[in-house]
Amino acid sequence: MNTHSLLRRGHALGEISTDFTRKDPVENWHKGYAVRLPGFCKQHVIEQQNHIQQTEKLVLAVWDEQNLECMINSEPYRSNLAEHFVNLGSGISESDQQEIETMFFDAVVNDKVVAEDLWMKVSWLSFVDEDASLRFRFSFGVDLEEDVAADPLRQKHAGTLCDKVFPESKIVTEHAELETVLQKLLEKQQVEFVERIIYFNAPNGGAYLHHDLERGHAGVVYAQLTGTTFWLALPKFVLIERIIEFSHQYTVSDTIAALCTKPIELAKELDSFANDELIHLINETPQFIQYLHKQGDSICMQAGDILLLPQSSEQQCCWHSVFTLGEEVGQALSFAIR
Repeated sequence: MNTHSLLRRGHALGEISTDFTRKDPVENWHKGYAVRLPGFCKQHVIEQQNHIQQTEKLVLAVWDEQNLECMINSEPYRSNLAEHFVNLGSGISESDQQEIETMFFDAVVNDKVVAEDLWMKVSWLSFVDEDASLRFRFSFGVDLEEDVAADPLRQKHAGTLCDKVFPESKIVTEHAELETVLQKLLEKQQVEFVERIIYFNAPNGGAYLHHDLERGHAGVVYAQLTGTTFWLALPKFVLIERIIEFSHQYTVSDTIAALCTKPIELAKELDSFANDELIHLINETPQFIQYLHKQGDSICMQAGDILLLPQSSEQQCCWHSVFTLGEEVGQALSFAIR
């Protein structure tokens, strides 16, 4: 049996087996379940090895606390960006303790500015010193305040900015078979990839249970380029059922037990991301992590796999949690689907 120890942000969460093959029916998307497409971009990853290796050098430089702006102003990034973007410099938000550095750009066509205030934000994924996981996020305007779906033009140019810094983005954006799958799922001929994130999940790192529901977006496509990750992924309505079921079989706090008698309140507390007892239960309690795994809510992502995460509605949006397996830092693409 191929087993791994789950360790995230200093919490030991038990042993899991990855000796299972999971290929989900694409139709599960409409029910709010994640859809794994094993090996779907394996050949594309091979073809992009040079760009992936260049990105590894960039990440090593960030870890080494080198200045991001100086790196982006050097080759190969300077040439890639020169024709389409004007570099406006960089800054750091004092209110965001996870931020490493943010670079700002304007998009230009024939020397005319066509999209302003685009940015690439580099951040740590947690506050834990032993977790070196980070992400490069591309968007525009006032972060977390602006309705990005209301400005598709700037969303498009922010996506192009991602292409120029990380050319391996074409593993998703120029994947003809993936586009066909999404066209059928969405019943749309045109599919765009926006609000892009490049992840680097390190040992002891990963993401707590959350959703990516955002107006105008149908879901997220996640491509594992290197490394291995373990996921818990399930629709919100199933997650609520699982928490209630768990409370009937295991000892939980009085607060959690009371919430489990009121599913509507439980759902509200989940959405708030502010209930410390609930956060601890679903993210830092070994028995609950193991319970979801045994219920079949787990997915193992190898290099070359693609995962589709539906986000069509509040009840059927796919909540997901990520763990790094092994000692390798894994690179991944995570793009919203519009």
